[in-house]
Amino acid sequence: MNKNERIVLAGWISLLVLLLVIITTCSGCSGNWIIAGVDIAPTDSITTDFMIITDQDSVNHWYVRTTAQGGILVGDNWCHRHEKWETVEKK
Repeated sequence: MNKNERIVLAGWISLLVLLLVIITTCSGCSGNWIIAGVDIAPTDSITTDFMIITDQDSVNHWYVRTTAQGGILVGDNWCHRHEKWETVEKK
């Protein structure tokens, strides 16, 4: 590759980078998360109502309320405190 070809190649690469910067700037890219077409802004907040259960060993477990009455299901539930599936039994 001679000197002129390198200059032309560098010019095309520079033009491509400039074009990508312009497209990104003009397309309204705000840096926010977009999930399933919904723009999630930093001002959005998500609150979750956890049911905190203390077991017989005095360990707290945090479960999301999943029933219409505001309880949790007997069986496997995701413990947000321990970040794993745990089996819940009613005694």
